[in-house]
Amino acid sequence: MTTYDPPRRLVLLRLLARPYRYGGIRLQRRAILLVYIGASSVWAFAGPQFVRLFAPGLTRNDLVLLTCLGATIYLIDDLVTFAAIAPHLRKLQRWFDAPDPADAAEMWRTAADVPLAPMLRPLSLAFLAGLNFLWIVVLIRLLHLPPIAFLLFLPGAMLFRFYWLTLRSLVTEQMMRPVLADISRQVTDFGGRVRARVGLPYRLLGTIPLIAVLAGTIVAGIVGPHTIGTLAIGVGLSLVISVTVASPLLLLVTRSVTEPLRDIRRAADRVGDGDFTIRVPITSSDEIGLLATGFNAMTEGLAERERLRTAFVTYHDAAIVEHILADGDGRLAEGEEVEVTALFMDVRGFTGYSEQHPAREVVAMLNRLFAAVVPIVGKHGGYVDKFIGDGLLAVFGVPQRCSDHADRALAAACEIAAVLRDRDGDPDIGIGLNSGTVVAGNLGGSGRFDFTVIGDPVNVAARVESATRQTGDTILLSRHTWELLSPAARADTVARPAVPLKGKTQTVSLYAPG
Repeated sequence: MTTYDPPRRLVLLRLLARPYRYGGIRLQRRAILLVYIGASSVWAFAGPQFVRLFAPGLTRNDLVLLTCLGATIYLIDDLVTFAAIAPHLRKLQRWFDAPDPADAAEMWRTAADVPLAPMLRPLSLAFLAGLNFLWIVVLIRLLHLPPIAFLLFLPGAMLFRFYWLTLRSLVTEQMMRPVLADISRQVTDFGGRVRARVGLPYRLLGTIPLIAVLAGTIVAGIVGPHTIGTLAIGVGLSLVISVTVASPLLLLVTRSVTEPLRDIRRAADRVGDGDFTIRVPITSSDEIGLLATGFNAMTEGLAERERLRTAFVTYHDAAIVEHILADGDGRLAEGEEVEVTALFMDVRGFTGYSEQHPAREVVAMLNRLFAAVVPIVGKHGGYVDKFIGDGLLAVFGVPQRCSDHADRALAAACEIAAVLRDRDGDPDIGIGLNSGTVVAGNLGGSGRFDFTVIGDPVNVAARVESATRQTGDTILLSRHTWELLSPAARADTVARPAVPLKGKTQTVSLYAPG
């Protein structure tokens, strides 16, 4: 299942995805912990160097002490954080060992929750914040500052801490992307819209000002006087500038991205409901505009496909259309043997009727007749294979496989006879039923095909229908069909004298509904 492959130009993403690609979720789980430890080690080293900009009086031993203390704190932080996500990863591991598509949507949500899982444990966050406060206390003692100096270092420490939490969450998210991609390939239904845990506006508003404050503070420490007061001023001014200048501009940028995406999401919901006429406005010439253009092209293609499907259903049975569209392995081209019951219906006295009525009236009469018959066939699980002049051939048992196709065909025949008998102006009909093995598949050539059934049972059904003129019955069924009926349906039939059928050397036993 490890098929995720990020774009080649994104080297960092490829490195983060490589453990999963080579070792699956088990190796990626270990890689996440190693990345945590490696990144936190760098962060533990950077913290004292950051403070050194504003407190040059720190000695080498002081820096070593602060670095070791920071590394210990961040190691504890890593272990606590990994303990928060480990249950999610173990759950995913069990699913990957025995994937069940029915649980894929739940597993996708489990994987999506991994980056934010540590944030949902307030006690752990409070404990880790306390460890960071301990680091500040040690720093104050080393600098021989009064306790009130804690308030000067607190904003910078909180800034440093929040930046680390954000960075770690985003890295975890990137490492979980290949996992989410592979799981999503097995999800057939998310059970509703995918809920955004942290939306794009919050991501940008939470990270860009943070970067601005951090950068401004570092610059203040590099170019300005190296004092604790400089630290307080640098943090304070950076916060004010980011709130008053950067945030409004960032808000406009985020809306220029999120508003078009919201339009596309709403349009996608409409498409999901079957509205292929919806189009999204193209309001920019950037990547968002290209996305909107692609979405509109997709909906146009879907609308064209739906028009073709509607036209297809008009000239072919809906069950056959679905069967053809679902034929991904080309079985229809080869054909397949299947046992069916064929129902052949014909209008009696059609030649005389057509001689006495204009062609338009003849066509109108046949359309009225077939309009009543076709729904009954579909109601009982059959499909109309073809219209043959004044008759039709219906088949039960394909494409919808069923073991009781003989009962279904007989029930449909009886209902057709009853409905037409109660209607005025409809001609008399005869119906013949026969069962047997046929070949069902495509028939045709040069790019034009019809789905149909071929076999002697179909011909016999037509011959059985012809025999109704001799016996005077509206419905006749062959012995092959009679033997496949349920005991209850078989008991409600009456045997008719065996008659020779055209094209057959032996007589065929016939039965009629009682």
